[in-house]
Amino acid sequence: MNPSLNLSSLGNASLADQVAKRALESVPAYQAYCGVSKLPDRWQDLPCTDKKSYLSDYDYADLLSPDVENCFSVFSSSGSSGQPFYWPQLRSEESDGGERLRRFLEASFEIHERRTMAIIGLALGSWIGGDHFSWAMKNLSQRSPYPFSVFSPGNQHEEIIRMIHASKPFTDQILLLVCPSAIGHLKSRAEAMGMPLPLERMRFLVIGEAFPESMRFDLAQASGIPQGRIQMLSIFGSADTGVLGHESPASALIRGWCEADPELRDALGFGRVVPHLFHLVDETAFLENVAGELCITKWQGIPLIRYNLHDGVRLMSWKAILDIVKPILPKGADDVLATLPDVLAITGRSDACLILCGTNINEAMLDNVMQQRQFSDELTGAYRARTIFDAGRQRLELELEIREGLERSVAWVEELYFRLVKALGDVQPEFKGDWEQIYCFWDEDPQQRILSLKFKPWPGLSGEGIKHRGIQ
Repeated sequence: MNPSLNLSSLGNASLADQVAKRALESVPAYQAYCGVSKLPDRWQDLPCTDKKSYLSDYDYADLLSPDVENCFSVFSSSGSSGQPFYWPQLRSEESDGGERLRRFLEASFEIHERRTMAIIGLALGSWIGGDHFSWAMKNLSQRSPYPFSVFSPGNQHEEIIRMIHASKPFTDQILLLVCPSAIGHLKSRAEAMGMPLPLERMRFLVIGEAFPESMRFDLAQASGIPQGRIQMLSIFGSADTGVLGHESPASALIRGWCEADPELRDALGFGRVVPHLFHLVDETAFLENVAGELCITKWQGIPLIRYNLHDGVRLMSWKAILDIVKPILPKGADDVLATLPDVLAITGRSDACLILCGTNINEAMLDNVMQQRQFSDELTGAYRARTIFDAGRQRLELELEIREGLERSVAWVEELYFRLVKALGDVQPEFKGDWEQIYCFWDEDPQQRILSLKFKPWPGLSGEGIKHRGIQ
């Protein structure tokens, strides 16, 4: 592997020093966490932080920046803990956010050349995804010299579908903001309503979870998009940090080429699962690769210093990537692309957590469900869980170990499905909300239900070893 491909960090190291120094001087929780008041000589001597070891262990007031009175908004996140955490957003954090968004949408989706309606299909409320993007898109619309409108129904799929059709007289394209796995649900719902989606005039900006490249390919095929044009791009960020990066049409194409070309994949040092390639767009953030996980340093409402998001990462030189793919780039394209920022190659959560349509479902949640007394006479508690894509729709596959001698009737499976849905909704309210708004529509058809249930007689799972891990 070309060593110039890999970078140990991205961003301004001098700025990161200033952030850490200021936090040591003015943030009580960080002072207590580090046990020192002076910046060490070596950056690596500063301890890494994360939600469990740092944020959850100190009083909320002691975590705050002294600038918190300049907060303009607050977002909440539940993360994989299931407990809300509140992130104050400073005005300074958004000083150039609108301009960055405009440049990105013009370069990626040509909103300055096509009458566009952005539809916010993400869950609304205090979550950063729906609330922030609805606000940001409306701000852009207010300042736009060209036709650009916004509709914010949240994850109300029927409203989305009806507006897509109603907007045809005054829009050339729809830019739909959703979790990628919601696209298959939306497409099926539209067909069931007799109002199939006009995919040829739709573009997709997705957040919240990774998706296989085959999904982008299949969507382009169904839409009749010319080869080489990108219809769907992904944004990477979190409530903890805000938006950190986004795909470009070029990085999305390269990911697609890697899926089809093992030699190119090997040249870039990727495994069989090719990561998303996000360009770093937050110039105030300093990013590190610490033992293969992404750590962030950034001054904000709650300052973060070497904060571990527990996302698997490689930090990569965009120029070095272009040098490798140059033989297959159109003539002259590398000159145009050379100005794009370096890349976070994100492989997904490195801890035991699944992301289902943007909702975190961790192993502790699933363990809680499987160990409940209501299931103890039928299930042993051993299980395997993974997300699967089925006809473009994401589902949660649960392989369950059943007790010896249990008879599996159709009626029993039917009853078990709804008990599992309720139990999972009790431990993860976001799943409950999505089931009530979206997934329940498919419950009549076992082949399309959000939970795909499979069974193994005891001891098919529990006999596999001393340590049984449920999430695959």
